Amino acid sequence: MLAAVVAVPAVANAEVTGEREVVTEVTVAKKGFKPVVVSRRRFTGAGDPEWTYPQRDISPLLLSDPFPTSWPYTGPDDFTRIDGAVDTDFYKFPKLVYHIDEGAVAALTHYYDRMIPDGSDVLDICSSWVSHYPRSFPARMNSLVGTGINELELACNDQLSSFVQADLNVKPALPFKDKSFDVITCVVSFDYLVQPLQVIREVARVLRPGGKVILSQSNRCFYTKAVGIWTRNMSDAAHLRVLATYIHFADSFDTPKVIDITPKGPGINDPMYIVQAQKA
Repeated sequence: MLAAVVAVPAVANAEVTGEREVVTEVTVAKKGFKPVVVSRRRFTGAGDPEWTYPQRDISPLLLSDPFPTSWPYTGPDDFTRIDGAVDTDFYKFPKLVYHIDEGAVAALTHYYDRMIPDGSDVLDICSSWVSHYPRSFPARMNSLVGTGINELELACNDQLSSFVQADLNVKPALPFKDKSFDVITCVVSFDYLVQPLQVIREVARVLRPGGKVILSQSNRCFYTKAVGIWTRNMSDAAHLRVLATYIHFADSFDTPKVIDITPKGPGINDPMYIVQAQKA
C-alpha cells in the first residue's frame, strides 16, 4: 500500500518567507461601543528555515474502499455533542489563540500559497481572528471573505476584506449568492458541524464551476463540541475518511483527495492534512 502514496517534493516559495511572526494592530468598532485597538502577535506562516513542506497524496491509503451507496450517518448519536449548548455561548468571548501549532500553520500557509491562484474570490468558513493565508494574500486576491461564530474575532482578522457572522449549526446556509467564490477554505472546524451535509452542499452552491473546497484538519479539537461520529474514533485516518464522505455525498464534486502536508524538521508536533475536491 505504501507504494501507492504519491510524494510531492518540497518546493521553496518566495511568497512565504521572512519573519516568523508579526505584531499587528486592528481597530475593532462595534455599534454602541468605543472603538478598541487590538494588538496581537501572529504567525506569518514562514516557519523555521529548517522546515520543509512535502505533500503526500494519501488518498490510496484512506479511500481505497468505495464510499457507501447512501448517506451512512443516520445513527441517533452521530451528530450529538457532549456540550449541546449553542456555539455562540461557547464563543461568547473571543478566543484570540491558535488552535494548531506554528508548524501546522506554516504547512497550511505554504499549501494555500501553492494552490490558490492569484485574483481568486476566496471564502473562509468557520473563520476566526486568523485564516492562515499568506500575508501577501490581501493584495493578491480579488476578495477574502469570512464567516464565523464570533463577530469580534472576525473583526480582528486583518486579512479579510469583509465578513459575515454566521452560526452554521443554527442555520446551515451561507449568506451568499450562487457561484460567488473560486475557493472555499475551512480550518479544523468541520468536526463541530451538526448538519455537515447541508453545509457542504451550501459550499457547492456558492462555488463557481471548477472551484475548490479545501478542508484542513489536524489532531486537536474541543472534544465536548465535536460530533459523535468524530469522537467515536479519534484516529486521523477515521476523521479524514469522514470529511471525504461529506464531500462525496454533496453530489457536486469530483473524487476527493486526501493530502498529508505535515511539515518536516526540528520541533514539529501537530500533523496537518487536507481533504479537497473540485466542483464539477
